[in-house]
Amino acid sequence: MVDQDKVEELLRQFTRLELMEIDTCSHCALCTEKCPAYHVSGNPLHAPGVRLSRVSRMVAKKLGLRARILGGGEVSEEDVRDLSESAFHCTLCGRCMESCPFGFDTHGLWVKIRSLVRELGGLPENLVRLDGLLGETMNPYGLEPDTRLDWSLFADMDEVPEMEEAEVAYFVGCTTAYKSANHNVAVAIASLLEAQGESWTVLGEEEWCCGAPSAMSGNLEEAKRFAQHNVEALNSLGVKRVVTGCAGCYRMLRFEYPALLGGDPGFTVEHITQYLARLLGEGRLELERGSERVIYHDPCELGRLGGVVEEPRAVLRALTGELLEFEEHGVDSKCCGGGGLLQSVDGEMRLKVVRERLEEAVEKGAEILVSSCPACKLAFTDGVREFGFELEVLNLSELVARRLGVLG
Repeated sequence: MVDQDKVEELLRQFTRLELMEIDTCSHCALCTEKCPAYHVSGNPLHAPGVRLSRVSRMVAKKLGLRARILGGGEVSEEDVRDLSESAFHCTLCGRCMESCPFGFDTHGLWVKIRSLVRELGGLPENLVRLDGLLGETMNPYGLEPDTRLDWSLFADMDEVPEMEEAEVAYFVGCTTAYKSANHNVAVAIASLLEAQGESWTVLGEEEWCCGAPSAMSGNLEEAKRFAQHNVEALNSLGVKRVVTGCAGCYRMLRFEYPALLGGDPGFTVEHITQYLARLLGEGRLELERGSERVIYHDPCELGRLGGVVEEPRAVLRALTGELLEFEEHGVDSKCCGGGGLLQSVDGEMRLKVVRERLEEAVEKGAEILVSSCPACKLAFTDGVREFGFELEVLNLSELVARRLGVLG
């Protein structure tokens, strides 16, 4: 049974701007054409405009003119189930936001709607389990914090530094630290920082999840808790600059932490692609250009949602004379399927989304598919294995470290 008073209370937590966006949507379907989830499923519930229409009906039932005069209508359990199906079959890629003629912040709306679904008991079962793992181990994989630096065993250095004070902190991120397919990403970034003679450190066990999984599941209070811990840990070391190789961590640290905590966290945030591009511009990094045919995939959270588009290309142009582009790239890049917690909700849909991207890369004649996000690398690696594509998948930092001879 749905608590009707709670529904009304939750709907009143939407801002006036959000309610206006929900009401103003003309259902033009321009966003539907861009939606990766709807494209592979054909399920109307997965269309962004249908998602807004479902919420609009709830708002009308509880807060509309008829509701104010005659009393509110009932929001049923089926309404909540349908909204959950819609809200969580979404990669939160932000492509609908780019295509919206009204300029709606659909990314923010989807997170708010997920929070609504969560509070009404509609959170998918796997995400309930994810909550538990995050609460117990401070990472979404349920692995022990003392294994967060296991990747460092493969680094060609005496010891990965855990300093009491440092100028630069490498924020590794959970998907890099705990997923073996991404261990070389961490090794590459650590090796690059070491080779540049940076005064740098990692947080080790004191690094918690950046909070993105909690935010994406609609649990903003938990995301805030993770943000507070990480900011305090970084500030305690006197860190002035945080470097990360994870697109999701970058977006959280750079944009969401100030919003969640209500102010400047006290340090600047740099994605590894920005760091490398800056070194190139300053003449501190020299790269040998190879002949591999490389195609670059823009991670949604780095490119479209983070504004980092040119920097990885600047690095790649120094690495290869055969840089290829997808038909849709930059801020219009198609999603790989690896975001928005989709893997936990519908792994089959994730693979369908990634297959389309891989097929295009092969058709373009690429030998190496490069991205700048561990979740993207994981999705592409799984897709290559599942569908048997002849394509090497690398993170940009791996390609740079390999060319410099600091990564085998």
